[in-house]
Amino acid sequence: MPGESTISFKNFSGNYYILLIILAASLPVSVFATSLAEILIAVNWIAEGDFKQKGRTLKERKAPLIIAGIYAIHLLGLINTSDFTYGFHDLKIKLPVLLLPILIGSSNPISEKQLRTLLLFFSASVLVSSFITSSIFFGIVHYEYVDFRDMSIFISHIRFSLMVNLAVFCLLFYGFGGDKESLKSRTLRIILVLAAVWLSGFLIILKSVTGIIIFIILSLFMAWRYSGRIGMVAPRFMVRVLIVIIPLIIASWISNALSRYMYRDPVDFAGLPAQTSRGNPYYQSKELNWIENGHYVWINVCEDELREEWNKKSSIPYDGKDKKGQFLRFTLIRYMTSKGLIKDADGFKSLTEEDIKAVENGVANYIFLKKFSLYPRFYQILWEMDSYRHGQDPSGHSVAQRIEFLRAADYIIRNNFIFGVGTGDVQKAFNNYYLKSDKPLKEKSRRRAHNQYITFFISFGIFGFVLCMLGLFLPPFLEKRWSDYLFMCFALIGFISMLNEDTLETQTGVSFFMFFFALLLFGRKREEGENLQSF
Repeated sequence: MPGESTISFKNFSGNYYILLIILAASLPVSVFATSLAEILIAVNWIAEGDFKQKGRTLKERKAPLIIAGIYAIHLLGLINTSDFTYGFHDLKIKLPVLLLPILIGSSNPISEKQLRTLLLFFSASVLVSSFITSSIFFGIVHYEYVDFRDMSIFISHIRFSLMVNLAVFCLLFYGFGGDKESLKSRTLRIILVLAAVWLSGFLIILKSVTGIIIFIILSLFMAWRYSGRIGMVAPRFMVRVLIVIIPLIIASWISNALSRYMYRDPVDFAGLPAQTSRGNPYYQSKELNWIENGHYVWINVCEDELREEWNKKSSIPYDGKDKKGQFLRFTLIRYMTSKGLIKDADGFKSLTEEDIKAVENGVANYIFLKKFSLYPRFYQILWEMDSYRHGQDPSGHSVAQRIEFLRAADYIIRNNFIFGVGTGDVQKAFNNYYLKSDKPLKEKSRRRAHNQYITFFISFGIFGFVLCMLGLFLPPFLEKRWSDYLFMCFALIGFISMLNEDTLETQTGVSFFMFFFALLLFGRKREEGENLQSF
């Protein structure tokens, strides 16, 4: 509403629209600003009044109340709860599940032009955050970080990757003129497409496996869906062949990476040397089959020499811990092995200052220093799984410990199938399992399922789980939005992420999902006779 775009105590529709933009732009950069925007939207909604009309709108529409019903299930879950402190904390975190569908669903819908402005503000915020993260990644901005996840300084790197995906497909949508009132400026549309290309590449910098997988799935799905609109047969055929070939290329890359990881140096264990060049004994193990880049870790190791040489070079003691909290001696031995070096004084002299710093930072393999390669992340996942298979502690290893999360979830569900454990006792149930597990995780790694659907099942049992699923999947059918491009992009991002993350269990995650879920479902105007907007 062009005439209603300034803040005024009486201009409630204008205030509402501006606050929606502030909320959208805050999501990638500030948890505080996101919460403040949500509170101000609620205050504006109350100040506007007209509750009878809002009540009639909600009664006629139904979908907002169905979504908000998920919050009602959490309230009922208090009946089966013993830890009310955590239960009320969970209810506070999930307030957007109750408020955003009702506030957005009963307010005057915004126009498609206003939606475009809002989504471009959101995308611009994501873009700015990506530039800040990239400046840290390239060393332009000095910021100490140990793990690549720490480069996302505003919000979780996984939640940020979901926002990057949404921004990419919004920018492509408007860049290629997908809306009915497409941007007139060709230059601006080119800029939007280039921004989308940058953010697509930025996912590699972010190294979020969840984000990259969602991007691939969404890209292939959308390409196949809309390739049918290509008028000429030959180009349409070529696009669809390419869509089929891309998964084969990815599968081939995975196969080659797996073969590369599984490679082992041929070693004559009987002929291994007994002493270093300085006459000190080597430790040689045939039983410990740890591998780094195909090289055996526990052969040709002389820790006395390594200790002496390391302590000359670093302020972190050889027998201490690196910046990731790992035993430094193991990090050093793994790192030297990854480079194919003998683990003695002679091998140590081959290390550079960059290598020393990497070991201090907890980098256990030199390939992890390769910033623009996905293979190191793939290698890390395989190494974690391999170590877990050989009985190593999965604590701190994101993929390996998720197996323990799922084992715990399976146990809890089987013992609480009908009613679940209640809203506040989810973490308590996991902690109880870990205490009696044969592979107990360290306390800081004792987390929940990392799967939103499983978390619903654990919390509320089979009946509550079904009701939560209806709350998520029924409203798009009632609103006839499953074929809408923007909603479908967001829904795929959100629902796929829930397979690998507790998306609704964090303040940023629940705000991101519920805001765009409500906005794209029923927060925008429909033209007369319109059922959907497609790309």
